Amino acid sequence: MMDDVLVIVPAFNEAEVIGRTLAELLLVAPRVLVVDDGSSDATAQRARAAGAQVLRLATNLNYGGALQAGFRYAVRRTDFRYLVAFDADGQHDPADLAELVAPLKRNEADYVIGSRYLEGPRGRGARAAGNRLFAAAASLALGARITDATSGLIGLTREVAEVFLLELFPQDYPDADVIVMLRRMGFRLREIPVTMRPSPSGRSMHSGILRPLYYIAKMTVSMIHLATRSDLRAKRKEAKIAA
Repeated sequence: MMDDVLVIVPAFNEAEVIGRTLAELLLVAPRVLVVDDGSSDATAQRARAAGAQVLRLATNLNYGGALQAGFRYAVRRTDFRYLVAFDADGQHDPADLAELVAPLKRNEADYVIGSRYLEGPRGRGARAAGNRLFAAAASLALGARITDATSGLIGLTREVAEVFLLELFPQDYPDADVIVMLRRMGFRLREIPVTMRPSPSGRSMHSGILRPLYYIAKMTVSMIHLATRSDLRAKRKEAKIAA
């Protein structure tokens, strides 16, 4: 059991799957906060019925905004030292959580990425190619190997969560650019291998044509911007003071 870890689950219209996801997750992690991102279905009700705490947003803030709301709640309303971001759609395996937070508890890392590709195949298609592209770009910017720059399964310390309350945190897709930002702030990053399961709903936040194009353009600009900023260590100190 992980009584000292708060698991944050952003959820938007996940009523069909949230109950199954939480039933499995709560067996491993007893403290779960579901951030209902302005859902129009019964996501919040079913999350409460499953036993999770629910933070319901009045409007849809997108994935990054919902995640930031969860971090804000954790920093300002709880005393958890370790936090985990976990997807609502059932793709993540709760059995991976103990290994995910272990480097945090041993004080070996501040931010741990659950990598789908550290030991497993990357797959094919445009999405896999995009993952390879941003992993390579993040590795180049950091001077260290990153295999999965777009994972939604992450573990982090409270200090990292404080940084995520800054305006620098992306409101849509916090992925490779966040990794670059944290490394340039001086945080220690680690990857551990995790299992990714098929989504029961079959949906993806990057589906369609325009969304992937927007994601590629936005992420490229954001990574370049953060890789060239000279004030990020000062921003880390600013976040600590503000928290």
